Amino acid sequence: MADYEGIVASQKEAGKAEVLIRPSAEGIPGASEDINCRVCHCLAQGSQVTIDALNAVGAQVGDWVLVRRDSTALLRNAMVLIGTPLLGGLMGVVPAYFLTMGFSTRLAIGTLIAALPLLAGMGIAAVTFRRISSAAEPVIVRVLKRASEISQLSTQCSLPPNQSSLCDHCNISC
Repeated sequence: MADYEGIVASQKEAGKAEVLIRPSAEGIPGASEDINCRVCHCLAQGSQVTIDALNAVGAQVGDWVLVRRDSTALLRNAMVLIGTPLLGGLMGVVPAYFLTMGFSTRLAIGTLIAALPLLAGMGIAAVTFRRISSAAEPVIVRVLKRASEISQLSTQCSLPPNQSSLCDHCNISC
């Protein structure tokens, strides 16, 4: 299971909350240290992700929370979206091969016989994906810090006079 830390940005209907997740490590994942020293991503809009998570613990706006997502859902969804149409395609190609004598005669009918189960497999995969993917929603499992605790910390801490934001990674010389 993948765990992420983030801040609750807003409350949504049906017991959900919008959570702002920032990366735990600065820099570009997988990039060389040389590139990470030249580029600052700490204040970029692209370095944060907003997700809708099921608010199982009653977190409030501004709370620092732990969000958990089932990592097996990716494999399960891939199996449904790839495996079902593939199985449907095979169920169409095999009879079409024998009915058209190796695809040498009546090619139009053979193509139709092969395509119908493939299309049916794609439709079944889409319906199944919609049903099983909703069970893999991210869930807020714990409140790490309440909004009131975070605001007390931020009023106690002050930035150095030469620093304009909490991120000073851009000033690091490599």
